Amino acid sequence: MTANELKAWLDESDTHVLIDLRVGRAYTSGHIPGALSAPYRQQGWAPMVADWAKRQNGPVELGLFGDNAVVVKAAADALEAQGVPAAATFEAGMAAWQAAGYPVVAVQDLTVDELAGALSEWTVIDVREPYELRSGMIPGAQAIPMGSLEQKVSTLPKEQQYALVCASGNRSQSAAAYMAEQGFRVANVVGGMSLWLGAGHPTA
Repeated sequence: MTANELKAWLDESDTHVLIDLRVGRAYTSGHIPGALSAPYRQQGWAPMVADWAKRQNGPVELGLFGDNAVVVKAAADALEAQGVPAAATFEAGMAAWQAAGYPVVAVQDLTVDELAGALSEWTVIDVREPYELRSGMIPGAQAIPMGSLEQKVSTLPKEQQYALVCASGNRSQSAAAYMAEQGFRVANVVGGMSLWLGAGHPTA
């Protein structure tokens, strides 16, 4: 599949969902608008993604995005075995997508030490669930659970810059990408509250 074909597939229907298979910070450094981050791994990945797809309101068709043909094929085969075949696959990575002139969403990575040293410059949003907040929050952080962010985002002023945090940095990565697509200046706190607490930074 070419970049043009992938773009046409994405534009074809709101039920077409692109899964970004890349690992590490590849997703935050640049991804296709609307793509969901689910880095591929052999153990447990396919059941998790298939279960998510089956729990959506109405049927969805999944596309797979990566920069390694072997990984993309392995992910597609694993989903097929779960009864959720991939409707589209793209293995040429961000370079091919950008070369075709299509938009890219990027999210800044922020370490816990960087955030602690400039806390007054950021509005911190904690996307963990209420029960997780008992372990402590970053001072001044707003608690907006991941599932409520879409409803709450319209109330947030766009002139501020936001640092999104969760337990480990995975959920906040997706939340930060969503906010970036809405035109906000955002950063993902790498390692989340696990690293914040581990570094001995203060909590409220």
